[in-house]
Amino acid sequence: MSNEPELFSANIEYNDYLELEKCVKIIENPSFFIKVSNFIGSPIEKLIDKLPEGSRNKVTDITNDALLKGTDLAVKSLEYVESNTQKDSKKIHKLVASMLGGGAGLFGFTALAIELPLTTTVMLRSIAEIAKMNGEDMSSLETRLNCVQVFAFGSKNKADDAMNSSYYAIRILLSREIAMIAGRLESLLAGDMATGLLAKFLGKIAERFSQNVVIKFVGQATPVIGAAGGATINYLFTDFYQDIASAHFTIRRLERKYSPELIESEYNRISQRLKTGKESK
Repeated sequence: MSNEPELFSANIEYNDYLELEKCVKIIENPSFFIKVSNFIGSPIEKLIDKLPEGSRNKVTDITNDALLKGTDLAVKSLEYVESNTQKDSKKIHKLVASMLGGGAGLFGFTALAIELPLTTTVMLRSIAEIAKMNGEDMSSLETRLNCVQVFAFGSKNKADDAMNSSYYAIRILLSREIAMIAGRLESLLAGDMATGLLAKFLGKIAERFSQNVVIKFVGQATPVIGAAGGATINYLFTDFYQDIASAHFTIRRLERKYSPELIESEYNRISQRLKTGKESK
C-alpha cells in the first residue's frame, strides 16, 4: 500500500484512500486462477485446454442453473443476515463450502451440478453479511442484486484489456438490469424469481462467473486431488469471492460517504498508477 502523501487525493481522507487502493488491487488483480494453479502444482492452462468443448458448455449451463437456484434460496432470507464479526463469518462460510467441495471432489459433472448451487448459496450468504457490515440495507432488492453481482467481478478476459476499468464497466453494464428488476419488486418478493428480467441479469453474470467455475471444476477433477483437494479448492473459491465482495461493498460505502463520481475517478486514477508501475518494472 502506498504511504507517499503526493500519491493520494486531498479530496478524500487518507485512510479511505488506502482502503480504496486495497480494493483496486483486489479487483484489478484477480487471483483465483493463480491460487488453484499453485495448489495443483502444475500449469492449469493445459488442463483447461484439454477440457472438451461440450464439457465447457455443460459447465456454463450448470453455472446458470446454480445462480438461479442459489439466488432463489438466498434472496428470500438475506434481510435476516446476522451481524457476526467479519472474521468469524468468513471462517464459518468457508468451512461449510469446504465440506461441500470435499464431497464434490470425488465425482465429476454430476457432483458439480448438485454442489455448485449449494456452494453459491453459501457464498451469497457470506457476501450478504459483508454487505451488511458495510452499511447496506438488506431489505433493499437493489442491495440483494448487488450481492449477486459480485460473481461478475474477479475474472479477466481479453475484452477487458480494452476497458479503462473493467469493474466500473461491468457495473454500468448490469445497472440497467438491476434498475428494471427493482421495478418488479412485488413479483420478486412473492417468489417469482424466474422472471425473464432476472434470467437475463443472471445470464450476464454467469458469462463471467463460469470462467472461474471451469477453473474450480478442473482443479477438483484433477487426478489424485480427491476429496481433500475438492475441499481446499472450495475454500479458495469462497475466500476469493469474499475478498471481491469486501472490495465491492467498501467501494459502495465510500461512494455513499463522498460521491460515486469522485470514487470512480479515484479508482481509475489508482488503477492507472498501479498498471503504469507494473509496466515500468
